[in-house]
Amino acid sequence: MKGLFLVILLLSVSAFSFNVLVPAGPTVVGVAGLLEGKVRSELPLKIDFWRTLDQVNAQITAKSADIVILPVSIGTALYLKNIDLRLAAVTLWSGFYIVTKDLQLAAVEDLAGKEIYTPQGKGQTGDVLIRFLMSKYNLSNTSVKYAAQNEIVALMSAGKVKVAVLPEPFVTLAVKNASASIAFDLQEIWSKLTDKPAELPITGVFVRGDLLEKSQQLSLALEALKRSVDYAMQNKKEVSELSAKYLGGMSPEIIEQSLERTIYRYNSAKEKKEEIIFYLSVVNQIEPEAVPRVPDDDFFAF
Repeated sequence: MKGLFLVILLLSVSAFSFNVLVPAGPTVVGVAGLLEGKVRSELPLKIDFWRTLDQVNAQITAKSADIVILPVSIGTALYLKNIDLRLAAVTLWSGFYIVTKDLQLAAVEDLAGKEIYTPQGKGQTGDVLIRFLMSKYNLSNTSVKYAAQNEIVALMSAGKVKVAVLPEPFVTLAVKNASASIAFDLQEIWSKLTDKPAELPITGVFVRGDLLEKSQQLSLALEALKRSVDYAMQNKKEVSELSAKYLGGMSPEIIEQSLERTIYRYNSAKEKKEEIIFYLSVVNQIEPEAVPRVPDDDFFAF
């Protein structure tokens, strides 16, 4: 009877599969091992890319996506809008820097009066970090502008942007293509201002809430994602070559160099709950429209 039970259990697990949505961007590094067959999964994972939040909403609502990789602040915002997403893990902990072009900054206070470009929009990681820094250092006459990462690098190359907040690998790209310089490590500044470690929950793995009853199958899928993240950090040269094809022609050399200033590490949400709540409380203070409150315990799936 016990043997029959195990057979039935294995068949039920193997018959299950998950659809995974990944951002069309640098975080593909963490799943490149799975995409390219270098990392095994105990059950089938179909990995597709998302490009807009409307796409994420539609696929979660239609139940055509099971697991979604999102910036933690964005996933939280969706949860607070009653989209059935729960945080299972955080996979990216470091990678944001202030870069400058033809400008020397001796101290953070030298940012006063400057125009600073940051990716995408309000409530996202770069925006939260720079506005948190501005509030703590009482920087006056400092303005924040928003543009896509590639656009910021292009504007910097043309000499039209002097200061920017960028994530890797665009930091490395700006250093190489725009002759930019890294002025400050934003994770180090975060640590100085908060007495927390020099890292913060940037990107998370979210799961559809109604799938939590399939915890055994979900655990297998999440374990495969963890192995893929581990593979990326242990095989930086190879994963850079694998990732390049998904990043619009960005060279493997740029990606590999960027990984020296990036921390990909898989931690379960419950394991890092305190750090996540602290970060989200800061997001709430800086941009309450994006994250109107800190989420409840149900937000933390694993």
